Amino acid sequence: LVLPVAGYGAALDLIRDSHRRLGAPAIDAISIAAAGPIDRKSVRLTNGSLVFRADEIGAAFGGIPVRVFNDLQAAALALPGLGPADLLCIGPAREPDFGHPVALANVGTGLGVSCLIPGDANGIPALAMEGGHASLAAVNAAERDILAVLETRFGHISAERVLSGEGLGNLHHAMTGGQDCAPGEIVEAALSGEAEAVATLSQFTAFLGTFAGNIALIYCAWGGVFIGGGVPPRFADFLAASPFRARFTAKGRFRERLEQVPTYLVLKDDIALAGLASLRL
Repeated sequence: LVLPVAGYGAALDLIRDSHRRLGAPAIDAISIAAAGPIDRKSVRLTNGSLVFRADEIGAAFGGIPVRVFNDLQAAALALPGLGPADLLCIGPAREPDFGHPVALANVGTGLGVSCLIPGDANGIPALAMEGGHASLAAVNAAERDILAVLETRFGHISAERVLSGEGLGNLHHAMTGGQDCAPGEIVEAALSGEAEAVATLSQFTAFLGTFAGNIALIYCAWGGVFIGGGVPPRFADFLAASPFRARFTAKGRFRERLEQVPTYLVLKDDIALAGLASLRL
């Protein structure tokens, strides 16, 4: 069941309507994953107005237990259950090692980040993070010029300003002197060999590689780094042949360490749901 959140004035209205549409089954617990920062027992959508409050929702359904999670936190919990058909290895073919931390970056409507940490299987070993709103890094003069254009337009340049569906359009605008183009059109044009679109998508993958390498270092994600979300699978082969992996490993004294870290594109949809299903309330 997929419903547009924009059609609801309150999170509880959305949940009640979902319950009704599913035939009003008996419920003894609810787990919610939402794209926003966790504040104790609530989560507010970053790119929307809804606020999911665990206590309010639990009371509306007879006092049942309700837990709220960041969407990437839930998605990270699903990573150990992914099989070979769910992943495209980018770079040297290696198995993920869940005995070490692994990181996940989802590129979609926004840019989400989480890290899965080895530990008690009965706990919640995935971190709720807001790394997509960290400042985007440039590593050469051309990228500094791009960020200067974006800064004039937006002020603070978070990674999400570029590494998201809308961000791909922002990047194209900055690199082409102001041309507006929908993300899907950019991808289609790049895959057809159109020069400006190829340049935009190549730069997108370069920024993504740098960002992925950064989160690998920040969280010592030696077990692997996963790239998910709805955007990258649209150009999987392009990504595999792109600057992504070279930029991932371009970390000076830590190059050799990162060369041992596998990177993957997640091809499976809705892994956050699988992550929630793995939990026991």
